[in-house]
Amino acid sequence: MTEFSFTGCTARDRLEIADFQDSLWRGGRRANLAYLDWKYATNPHLDDRYVTLAREGDELVGMVGVFGACWEVAGERFMLPCLTDTVVAPRHQGSPLFRMLTDEVVARLRADGVPWLLDFGDQGAGPAMLMNGWRPIGPWAQAVVKREKPLVADRPWHELPATRGTRSGLTLRPAPAVAAEAMAGLVARLPGGEGPRPVRDAAYFRWRAANPLARYFHLVAGDGPVEGYLIGHRSGVDTDDGETPTTIVDCEATSDEVFADLVEAALAWLPGAEVLMWTRDLSAVRVAALRALGAELDEPTGLFTRDMYLPGLMVRATGAEMPPALRHLDQPDGWNLSGVSGRAWR
Repeated sequence: MTEFSFTGCTARDRLEIADFQDSLWRGGRRANLAYLDWKYATNPHLDDRYVTLAREGDELVGMVGVFGACWEVAGERFMLPCLTDTVVAPRHQGSPLFRMLTDEVVARLRADGVPWLLDFGDQGAGPAMLMNGWRPIGPWAQAVVKREKPLVADRPWHELPATRGTRSGLTLRPAPAVAAEAMAGLVARLPGGEGPRPVRDAAYFRWRAANPLARYFHLVAGDGPVEGYLIGHRSGVDTDDGETPTTIVDCEATSDEVFADLVEAALAWLPGAEVLMWTRDLSAVRVAALRALGAELDEPTGLFTRDMYLPGLMVRATGAEMPPALRHLDQPDGWNLSGVSGRAWR
C-alpha cells in the first residue's frame, strides 16, 4: 500500500500549491497565489491552519483546503469550517487518499474542539463520504435560465444605466463596488429564522468581493435606504461566452416585488449562456416569480447519478464536544442557506 505523509500548509508550499491547484483554479501561478492568499490568509474567520497536504515521498499528490465561515444559530455565532479545493493527483483518484485527507482534517478539528466540518462541493464523492460519517443536507432544486446564445457584455457592469422596477417602482442600480455596509444592514433588518444561517456582515461581503478569480456583479434597489440587492458571480478565468454558468449567489429584498425586479434586471444584464440560482430557501411566491421570468426548475429525482450535479451540503461531526445549539446540524430541516452558494466561496 502506498505510504503518504500528511502536513499542514507552510510558506514553503505556496508555489507548489499554486501549480498543483491549477487544474481546479485555472488562474495560472500568479493568480492562483493571489487566490490562495485571499481564501485563507485574508479570510475573516479562519486562517490556513487546517489546510492539509498529502505527499508521496517529496511529491505533492493531494490537498484539501479548509476555510472559515461564520454561522448564526439561535442567536449565537459559531465558526464552522468548510472543506474546499479538493485535488488528488490523477494516479491516486479512486484510491483511499481523499478519505485519508478528510480524516486527517477531522482529527485536527477534533483536537481543537471544533465540532463540525461542512462540504458544499464534493457531491461526486457522496457515496464514499456517507460511509465515512458524513450526513447529507440536500440535494435541492435550482432555477436555470438557458439562453439561445451567450450574453456578452458590451460595457463594464457599473456603466449600465439605472432602471426602475416595473413592480416596485424602485430604482435598480448596477453598483461599481460592493455596498457592504448597506447590504449587511438590509440582512440585519430581515427576519432570519432560528435555524443555522450564514452571517453576512460587512466584513464578509468585502472579503467575498475581493476574490481574485471571480467576477461579481452587484445590483441594488432603492431610492433611499437599500430595499434589496442581488449578487451575480462568474468565473474570472472564463469569457462571457464560455461554458461556465453565471450564478445568482445572493438576493435579498424587502418584498416579493423588489425581488422579482432585481432578478428580471439581472437576467437582462448578467453575462453568460446560462444563469443559475438556488431555490432552497425561497418562498413559493418567489419561486413562481422565477418561473414567470423564464426559469426552469432542476429538481432532485432521488437518483444519485442524476442528483449529484445539483447543489447540496454534507456535514460531518468531528467528535469534539458539541455546544447545545449545534447538536442537530445533521438534520436537513431548519437550515437557512440564503446567501450561500457553492460558487459564493470560489
